[in-house]
Amino acid sequence: MATTESSKPEVKRPASASDKPAQKPAGARPATARRIIDEEPIVISGRFLAAALILGVLVFIPHSSIGNWIEPGDPPGTDTSTWQPGKKSSVILTLVTADANSLTCASTQTFEGRHCSFKSESEPWPRDPQAPFDDNKANIIQPYRTWLDNKLILVAGVWAQPSLAMRIHREPPANLPPDKLARFTAECKVHFTTAMEKPVLRWQPGQSWGTEQPTMVAIADECQVIEEPSRDCPEGPICALMHLFH
Repeated sequence: MATTESSKPEVKRPASASDKPAQKPAGARPATARRIIDEEPIVISGRFLAAALILGVLVFIPHSSIGNWIEPGDPPGTDTSTWQPGKKSSVILTLVTADANSLTCASTQTFEGRHCSFKSESEPWPRDPQAPFDDNKANIIQPYRTWLDNKLILVAGVWAQPSLAMRIHREPPANLPPDKLARFTAECKVHFTTAMEKPVLRWQPGQSWGTEQPTMVAIADECQVIEEPSRDCPEGPICALMHLFH
């Protein structure tokens, strides 16, 4: 009977050397399957982008020429070129309400009827019997420092201005030390007379007197209490953004 190739019995061949499994070299590590980790891409969301944009604005723009255009810098210092006899100017004074009774000068000079509280270190200026008992030192010259640049100036009649008189009424110094009182600034429109030749000044009662160089004397025509301009963050859009993080 005829047979097909598929019906023939399988003939087993003897194993040859090539059929043996390959021997692993000594010390070889077994192969391990590598785990494929899919890394998720970093997605920049709207909030992250907005925060990065604000950070860039706060860091880079203030130090660039664009920042100088957008954000005002520190206010300019006091212009003393107008501190001349007969000239008018505007000065910003740094004050506490205790200054009304603390700041004192001594001199025999008079300036348009104004004078210091003392003629000398030990001699008070005699009181005019025709003057009101309390006129908020309308004719008294006192030493002050300008805001920001701390320049010395002698001004008469500061506390007689309504804005300053009201400040004392609302914040009487009482027995508090000056460092416990709120410091504020006042902008005064003044006109200058002449210089006090050898002003002798005292900044606190009981303090030692000190002699200064000739100093211009001004008379206050109008004073207003103002907010102290910020040196760290003047008004502007950059400052507004900075306030969002405080």
